[in-house]
Order: sequence, then structure tokens, then C-alpha cells
Amino acid sequence: MDKDKKALTLFLVIIAVLSIAVETVWIIGGETATQAGISSVLMMSPLAAAIIVSFRYYKKQGALGLRKCKPRFILLSVSIPLAYLLSSYGLYWVFNKDSLSFSFTVLIEAAAAYSGRDLPDNIAIAISLAVMVPGSILTAFGEEVGWRGFMYPIMQRLWGFKKAIILSCTTWAVWHLPIIVAGLYYPPEMSLLFVIPLFIVEVLALTVIITWLRMKSNSVWPAILFHAAHNYFDQVVFQSMTSGVNSAYFVGEIGIITLTITVIAAILILVRDVKVFDSNTEA
Repeated sequence: MDKDKKALTLFLVIIAVLSIAVETVWIIGGETATQAGISSVLMMSPLAAAIIVSFRYYKKQGALGLRKCKPRFILLSVSIPLAYLLSSYGLYWVFNKDSLSFSFTVLIEAAAAYSGRDLPDNIAIAISLAVMVPGSILTAFGEEVGWRGFMYPIMQRLWGFKKAIILSCTTWAVWHLPIIVAGLYYPPEMSLLFVIPLFIVEVLALTVIITWLRMKSNSVWPAILFHAAHNYFDQVVFQSMTSGVNSAYFVGEIGIITLTITVIAAILILVRDVKVFDSNTEA
């Protein structure tokens, strides 16, 4: 226990130092820093902290959770975010028929930036979709090895799953807040009074689902692929198919429709399989 407390403390200190440095650069740099990919640097900070602390306290114990898992957990990790995102965006498209768009402007512009020249739209879209898959997995790897691979098992051993869920959710949410408040994470015209409370609820629901996958499979890989699939389907695919200045209020991470479906999914997991969260974790 004493080792776990020291390890967790050091992990959080390193996360704070690295994140404050990167987020300060991001806030000062603004859109220029965003386009330069600083978000990817920030998402790798949990991984860096986990590796440093694991080497210090758990050198021979495999504390990062990078184990093999059964194929069904890989399938679940991709199908669950696809299901709730497709359901929420689908409902929005049904009730707002003009919002469904197949222009994929963002993907076409991204491909032009990659290649340095204009390409036929279908080729540009295919290139962007393909390039963004490994990028989504890599950045999700950076976060999930830290949050669910390393941090959650320590918190669960120290305080049990209820406190561990709340504290890991709080850590994950607070980590995002400086960028949200600075208007760099969501459209700046959205009110923080709307964004912050709904973001916290969404993070709590996602924490439940991702942690369930991590503990059920005894591996961090499903958590990584879930996080990557969530970001990819939402930010790359479905947002590119959706038009309308107010769509973010209804679909996406803090959209009311998506949030409602995600919360229901988290509640169902807690009701049906709550014991998984308090299963034994590696010391």
C-alpha cells in the first residue's frame, strides 16, 4: 500500500508538471499550436508518467496492463463506441435531415495538407481516413496506458472501485479543463456553463465503460482501442458528415443525444457487471 501511494503521488506530480508545460504552450500558441499537433504531445504525457513511475516502483511487475486479451474484447472496444455514436448521430440526422452532409471538407483539406497538392475528393477522403486511424490509436495509447493501464488499478487497490472510478474520472476531467476554458477544445462560441458540466458527466460515463473493458479483459488494449474508436468515429467520421452550427449541442462528446445514450450504456454496465470493477489487480 505504501508503495502504491508513493507511486500514485509521483505519477500525478509528473502528469501535472508535463501537462501544465504543454497546455501553457498550447494556450499561448492558440490555433497555430493546435494545427502543429500539440494535442498529440499532451495525450502522450500520461504514458510518459506511467513509464517513469513503473520503472521506479514496478520494474518487474508489468504495471502498465499491456497484456494479450481475448478477441471478443477487441470487438467490443470498437463496436460499443460505434453503436452509441451511430445511434446518436443517426437520430440527429433523422430529425434534422438537412444536417446530413457528405462533403467531408475537413478530410479533403487534411489530405491536401498531407500530400502538398490537390487530389480528387474520393482519393483525398480515403487518404485522410486511413492516415487518421493510426494517429487515433497512438494518441489513445498515450492516454489509456496512463489512466486505465497504470492509474486505475492503483486507485482501486488503495480505495476500492467506487472511489477509484470517481477519482480517475476527476483526474481525467481536470486534465482537460485548462484547454476547455481556453476555448481550444470545443467551439469557443459554446458557453462554458453548458460545456463543463456536460463534459464531466460524459467523462464519468466513458470512465465507467472504458474501465469495465480494462478490468473485464485484464488488459489495457481494449481501453486503448475503445478510446481510439470513440475519437475516430466521432471527430473524424461522423462530424465530417454533419453540418449545422448547433450540432455540437446535440451530438458529439457533449451533445445531449450522445450524452444520454452513453450514460445509459454506463448504467447498464454498472447494473449488470459491477463486480468486475472491484476484481483483483496486479500489485
